[in-house]
Amino acid sequence: MIVNLYKSSGQSFNITNACSRVTWSGSASASCRQASFDYLNAPYDTSLNIPMVATGDFLGLVDDQEGEVFFGEIFGVERSSQIGTVTFTAYDMMKNLLESKGQYYFKNVTPEAVAAQVCADAQVPVRFLYPTNFNITAMICDGMSLHDIIMAAYTKAHLATGKKFFPMIYKRGFSVYHSKWGVANFDLSDKTNIYESNISESVQNLKNVIKIYDDKGIQLGEHRIQESVQKYGVFQDVYKQEENVDAAIAAYNMLHLNPEQTIRISAIGDINCLSCYSVNVSDGATGLYGRYWISSDEHIWENGNHKMNLELTFEAFMAKVDAPEKEEGS
Repeated sequence: MIVNLYKSSGQSFNITNACSRVTWSGSASASCRQASFDYLNAPYDTSLNIPMVATGDFLGLVDDQEGEVFFGEIFGVERSSQIGTVTFTAYDMMKNLLESKGQYYFKNVTPEAVAAQVCADAQVPVRFLYPTNFNITAMICDGMSLHDIIMAAYTKAHLATGKKFFPMIYKRGFSVYHSKWGVANFDLSDKTNIYESNISESVQNLKNVIKIYDDKGIQLGEHRIQESVQKYGVFQDVYKQEENVDAAIAAYNMLHLNPEQTIRISAIGDINCLSCYSVNVSDGATGLYGRYWISSDEHIWENGNHKMNLELTFEAFMAKVDAPEKEEGS
């Protein structure tokens, strides 16, 4: 992995040899990817001739085969007089969308049109927006983060179609993908690349009863999966009817019937194993066989080795965000 430092003056430096450890990570729930690097620190040794890292500098990670896989800004630095290393962290452009707020009223638009407008206003380049072709009759976004505005639009498409979507900054551009993509030509196996694996299980996000209400609070129906209720008890959520959306389908898509298993695997690193992608697993120690989705990933380069720590789930994850179709009381 090549580590490049870009200064605001336009200068760029290859600082790979001054970095003892590089970590690149992300998760399905956070969207924003980050890179941290342990950088040589010897403030009184002028012979080293390495550039000083400053707030506002940019970091690029370049893979031999994939090219640049990360580009992000360093938002803060810490100085030290101690000889050794200092850790710096950079975040990609998703951080701008997460920490910037906006106010919009959308009417008769698609989620991809919402994303295009929000990114244009935030001056974030767009690389790919999955074409849902779903029409949002109306959506009010009052003081929401720009990231949540985009995902609120795609959440409406998810409730209507059942498809799941995830946002990502890739090749310096914003994208929204359908959560069906997998890591091509790669398998995780205890016979070839897995160091360690373990599983934990929880019913924390279980939903086996969904009640449907109209905008006046009158119950219209419900989905109840009795087998799950008998086994685990009632875990209930509500769906409020939306215009031009089939309430029965939308409520059904809110069901989450299986206990949530968290699968943790440490393995030889592969640059394509990223959050929200699926990967094939064959692990005799835990009995894992089949296709799983990556919920979080951490890639570590140290001492010439590339190792990754992954969390996997049985189902694709989507960060769902709600936005009203009309103002409260109207």
